[in-house]
Amino acid sequence: MNSLQKLPTDLTRSRGMAVIQTPDRALSACSELIAHIILNGPLFVVAGSEWLPAYELTRKIRRQTIELKQTLSRLYSARASTCYRLFDSLANLPSQGEPILILDFLHTFYDDDIPLSVRSFKLRQCCQELKRLAFYRSVIVMIQQMPVEEHETFLSMIHPLTNHIFTLEPELEIIQQPALF
Repeated sequence: MNSLQKLPTDLTRSRGMAVIQTPDRALSACSELIAHIILNGPLFVVAGSEWLPAYELTRKIRRQTIELKQTLSRLYSARASTCYRLFDSLANLPSQGEPILILDFLHTFYDDDIPLSVRSFKLRQCCQELKRLAFYRSVIVMIQQMPVEEHETFLSMIHPLTNHIFTLEPELEIIQQPALF
């Protein structure tokens, strides 16, 4: 099963940028990471896709504490449906000093409706914003490995900015047998 237990516990307490690469969307691992961080303090999540782990996150937190509402109030979020909106979200993040987690960072840059030159330009702009943000706080970027030809080019723009790179194993699907009675 995909686990973030191998990540350093002080990852969100230090400045800099970490990249977590995963072969799938790592939904459970994302929920686990978010729950771990907000149990210890605030977190700003920027989703590069439509997915945010609301239900699973609530379940994971409820197992750890009875102060569910107080813990969830430490979570701030924004969604970016295009690479333009992702750049705007990063450029306009409030400066509270809390760690930032960006889910599905490259997702919006795979949109074939936008010319590749524009997507590459916006990615360079986003990388500059990530560099700026990582100077003041912890930035964690989750990237799903994709079988598209731009993936390696996009990764080569991000890797020089990072302090740590982690690769997660694919999540195994857990099949639960329904009860007979």
